[in-house]
Amino acid sequence: MATVRRLAITAGLWLAGVPAARADDFAPQRTALQAARTALDELEQRYLAAADLEHHHDVTARISDGQLFYLTRDYERASMVLDDVVEGAAAKQHPGYRDALFYLADSLFHLRNFRAATHRFDQVLEAGTRDQKQRALGRLLEIAVATRDEDAALARLRQAQAMLGGEPDPALLYAVGKFHYRRGALAEATEAFSRVPAEHAEWYRARYHLGVVQVKERRYDDALATFNAIIARGDAAGGLDDAQKGAVDEARLAVGRIHYERGQFPEAVAAYAAVPRESAAFDDALYESVWISIKQGEFEKALRKLEIQLIAQPDVIKGPDARLLQGKLLLMLGRHEQATQAFQEVLFEFEPMQAEMKTVIRRNEGDLVSHFNKVIGRGIADFDLTSFLPARAAEFAGSDAEADRALLLVADLGAQRRDVEEMERTIRRLEVALAGRNRVEVFPQLAQGWLKASELRSRMLQVRAQVLDAVAAELSEQPREYKALRKARQEAAERFERVPTSAVAVMSREARVDDELRRLDTELFKLDVAIRGLEAQLVAIDRYIEDQTRVEGGRPGDKRVLAQVEIELAQARELRTELRALADALSLERIQIGIGDEASARDDRVRLDYLAALEAELDWLRARGVSLPMDLFSAARDVDTRVGRFHRRARSHVDRKAGDYTAQLAREAANIAEYQRDLGDYQAQTETLGGAIAARSFLHVLGRIDGLVLEADVGLVDVAWKQKQDKSDQISRLLSRQADDLKALDQTWREVRGE
Repeated sequence: MATVRRLAITAGLWLAGVPAARADDFAPQRTALQAARTALDELEQRYLAAADLEHHHDVTARISDGQLFYLTRDYERASMVLDDVVEGAAAKQHPGYRDALFYLADSLFHLRNFRAATHRFDQVLEAGTRDQKQRALGRLLEIAVATRDEDAALARLRQAQAMLGGEPDPALLYAVGKFHYRRGALAEATEAFSRVPAEHAEWYRARYHLGVVQVKERRYDDALATFNAIIARGDAAGGLDDAQKGAVDEARLAVGRIHYERGQFPEAVAAYAAVPRESAAFDDALYESVWISIKQGEFEKALRKLEIQLIAQPDVIKGPDARLLQGKLLLMLGRHEQATQAFQEVLFEFEPMQAEMKTVIRRNEGDLVSHFNKVIGRGIADFDLTSFLPARAAEFAGSDAEADRALLLVADLGAQRRDVEEMERTIRRLEVALAGRNRVEVFPQLAQGWLKASELRSRMLQVRAQVLDAVAAELSEQPREYKALRKARQEAAERFERVPTSAVAVMSREARVDDELRRLDTELFKLDVAIRGLEAQLVAIDRYIEDQTRVEGGRPGDKRVLAQVEIELAQARELRTELRALADALSLERIQIGIGDEASARDDRVRLDYLAALEAELDWLRARGVSLPMDLFSAARDVDTRVGRFHRRARSHVDRKAGDYTAQLAREAANIAEYQRDLGDYQAQTETLGGAIAARSFLHVLGRIDGLVLEADVGLVDVAWKQKQDKSDQISRLLSRQADDLKALDQTWREVRGE
C-alpha cells in the first residue's frame, strides 16, 4: 500500500506541473482537421455522388459512352460497351436502345465481324426506326456482297426494294446501286446512284460509281460531265471525310484516263497533276502521266516524272515495274550505264527469290501440296504468306497474293483463331482483375478517390502525433511507463514513415513494381526468341537431312541425328510451354498490383499499429488527468470514420460494377465457346486445303517473279545490243570517214602528179 501511495503522490506532483492546453496552442492542427473535413465533402461529391448518379442513369451513360467511341471510330471499344448495354434487360425499355443497337451493329460491321453484325442488323430490322432499318439493309447488302452469298444478297435486295418507294435512305440507295453494279445490271445501278441526293454524304461515291457505269456504257461525254461535277463540288466544299476525298481523287484519275484514251494528252496531264500529293491515288496519277510523256516521245520528261515516284518509293520490291520502266527510258535516251544499273537492281532483288523458290520445287519433285501440308502442319492459326513464301517474296506478293479468295479465307480463319485465343486470354485476365482484392483498380475514378481518402486518414495520424508531442513537451517529468509508451509510438512512427501515405507515393510504388515485372517479362520474351531460334536451327537440320536423303540417298548416322533432333525439338517446345506459363503468371501478377494487394494490406497493418500506439499513449495521459484537447482527437476519429464509410460505399459501387462485368464476361465466354466450335468445324475442312492453296499461290508468285527476271534480263540484253549497235555504227562511220579521207588524199596526189 505504501508503494501505491508513493506512486500516486509522484504522479500528482508530476501532473500538477502540466498547464491546461489553450485553444490557440493547436491552431495548425485545427486547420488541418477542417481542411480534411472539406476535402472529404469534395471527395464524396466528386466520386460517390457521381457514382450514385451514374448508377441511377447507368444505361444512358453507357449508351453515350458507346456512341462517343463509335463517332471517334474506336469501333472495338464501342462494340464492347454497346454489346453489354443491349444485352441488359433494362436497356430494352430505354429510349436510346434502338440507337445503341444500330451503333453496335455498325461497329461490328467496321470490324469485319460480319456474322455478329448480321445478327445485330437483323435486330435493327425488327426494332429500329425506318431510317435505321434502311441503313441496316444497306449494310446487310454490303455484307452479302463481301461474303459472296448470292442467295442472301438477293433476299436482302427484295427487302430493300420494298423500302425504296417514297424517300428511301441514301445509304440504302448507294448499297443497292453497288449491288446492281457488281452484278452487271447497269441500268438498275444507274437508277439507284442517280437517286442519292446531293446533300447526302454518300453523293460523292454514288456519283463516282455513276460515272464508272457511264464509262462502261461508252458514254464518255456524260462520264466526263459526272466526274467534273464531283471535282468541282469537292474543290468548293470543305471538311470532306476520307471516303469523299477518295471519290474526288478517283474522279480526277478517271478524267485523266478518259482524256488519255481520246488522245487529249494536255488535258490528261492536267487532270493527273491535280491529284494531291498526299492522296492514295497520287502514285497511280504520276505513273499514268509518265506513259503520256512516253506516248508523246518526251522520254526525258517521262523519266523526270518517274524519278519522283522512285524517290517516294525507293524499295525495288515494292515497285519493280517502275524500275524496269526507268531502265527502258534510260536505254532510249542512250544512258546505257544507268539503264544497266536499273535492270541489275531488279535482278539483284528477284533472282535470289527465284532461285530459292525453284529449289523448293526441285527438292519436292513437283509435289508442292504435300510439302506445304507438312510446313503448315496443323498450325492453321499462323497461316499467312510468310508460312510458305520466303520473307522478301511474301513482302513482294503483298495484296496480289492475298487477293486469291481461297488464300484470304484460310488466312482469315487463322486470324480468327488467333483472335479467339487472345479473347480467351483477355477474359481470363479480366476475371482475375474483377475477382481480385484490388478490383477497385479496374475503375480508375473510384481508385483515385480511394487513395485520396486514405491520404486524409494518414494526415489524421500526423495530427494526433503532433498534439501528443506538444503535450509531452509541457511535462516537467516523464515516468518510465510513459517513456516506454512514447518509445513504442516513435518506433511505430518510424515504420509508418516508410509507408507511402500520399496518392502520388502509392502510385509511384505501383509503377516501380510494374516496371520490375515488365522487365522480367522482357527477359522471358528474350528467352522465348532464343528458344525459337534453336527450334528454327533444328528444323533446318531436319529438312536438310531429309532433302539430302531424297536427292543423294541416305548417309550413315542420319537416323541417329534425326532422332536427336526430334528429342531436342520436344525439349525446346516444352521449355517454351513453361515460359508461356510463367509469362501468363507474371501477367496475372501485374493485374493484381494496387489497392488491396499484399503491399497495401501490409501498409494497413503498419498504420493500425501506429494508431494503436497513439491511442495507448493518449489513454495513459487521460487516465492520469492530463489536460488534453479532446475535441481534436474526436474530430480526427470522425474523419477516420468518414473515410471508412467512403471506402465502404466505394467498395459497394466496385462490387456492383464488377458483378455486372463478370456477368457480361460469362456471356462472352459462352459466345467464344460457340465460336470455338464453329472454327473447329471450319478448320477441319480448311486444313486439308491449306497445302493446295499454298502451292497454287506459291506458283502464282513465282510466275510473277519469273516475268520480272525475264524482263530485266531482256533489258540488259537490249542495253548490250544497243551498245554493240552504237559501237558498230561508230566504227562504220569511222571507216566511212577514213575511206573519204583516203579518197580525198588520193585525189590530191593525182592533182600533184598532174594526172
